[in-house]
Amino acid sequence: MITVKFYGLLSLECNLRQLLVKAGTVRQVLNEILQSCPNISEQQLSQAILFVNKQHISGHKRFSVVLKDGEELALLSPASGG
Repeated sequence: MITVKFYGLLSLECNLRQLLVKAGTVRQVLNEILQSCPNISEQQLSQAILFVNKQHISGHKRFSVVLKDGEELALLSPASGG
């Protein structure tokens, strides 16, 4: 299982700090989150800042990163202001 941790607005939207999901690619894990948390949109997840085991992952290939049992995916909502 993968531990998914939510921070920022994503945590508030889902009313959840942590979720356990099956191992797979980041894309598969995000799809499972969409099914488990209907208040979070696909756009919010695709714009989230992602960390795997406390290492930032970015770029288009981030969705194909394979997550193994015991790993952690952290999702942070991007900050904005004016």
